[in-house]
Amino acid sequence: MNTSHLKTRPLTSLMVGVLVAVLLVLASYSAHAQSQERSILQPLGDLYRSPPPAHPQLARITLYRAESALATGATRVVINDRYQASLQPGGFTDLCMKPSVVDVGVSLQKSTQNARELPDSALFVTAKSGQEVFIRVVDLPQNRLSLVSVQPEVAFVELQKTRRQVHSISRVPGASACDQVTGSPAPKTVAITLSTDALFAYGRSDLSAILPFGREQLDRLAERLTTRYADFEQSQILVVGHADPVGSVASNQRLSEARAKTVAAYLVRAGVSANKISSEGRGSSELVDRDCARVASPVSVACNKVNRRVVVELTVHVR
Repeated sequence: MNTSHLKTRPLTSLMVGVLVAVLLVLASYSAHAQSQERSILQPLGDLYRSPPPAHPQLARITLYRAESALATGATRVVINDRYQASLQPGGFTDLCMKPSVVDVGVSLQKSTQNARELPDSALFVTAKSGQEVFIRVVDLPQNRLSLVSVQPEVAFVELQKTRRQVHSISRVPGASACDQVTGSPAPKTVAITLSTDALFAYGRSDLSAILPFGREQLDRLAERLTTRYADFEQSQILVVGHADPVGSVASNQRLSEARAKTVAAYLVRAGVSANKISSEGRGSSELVDRDCARVASPVSVACNKVNRRVVVELTVHVR
């Protein structure tokens, strides 16, 4: 049959729209299938990284399995008879718990596993407050398993080659993910040193003896304390007075205490909370320059200028 006279019909806009829609659906299905495949075939997440110290009131328990495990399947890990994770070779899992005796069990994962089925191997560990507990899942011949407590210095090395098990959810009562529980941060102390020569007339400690430039310094300090640090919980301010070694030990102690008390009172009048501030004097026991003469003279007065000071120590617990 001669087909030379036949003409190809142009695609209508409707047909083009339908074709594009079909292609988009197929692409979406393919991407979804690939995403599912990745989540199933790649159940391990990020490489192990040394965590911050355990919470002081909790214990962190880390279980891991070597990448060179004999069995290729997953191992079912239970804590106090409740499911924790299914560990693949080269995977690790951790949880944080209150101090207690913990029953850890492990068995090879089965397709029809009874939740009450006894584990292949079990280990009792005593988890104490702030303690790091490391347990290695050991594969033995004939599809048998064992649990071994590992010293932290050994575990840290072995864990570097493992990745977090991410495709399972812990069902252990009272446990929490360790990356959501951090220890209380260590308090941070900021020391602000003020020269008493700039604050007070020489040898004096009363409020009326504070010099104009000294008042300006204290006003700026009070503003800083009430704005920058006011929102920090449990913040404390300690005003410490220091004297030079000229004169008697007793008189230097009294002068340092009086100056610290005056500075603290001034800061309270300027808006610092009275229940957050305290003061003390340390006399000449903490000299900055110990080579200055201890006999009154113009030279010793000038040399001891660095020793006559008030230090405002601000301790804050930064979240």
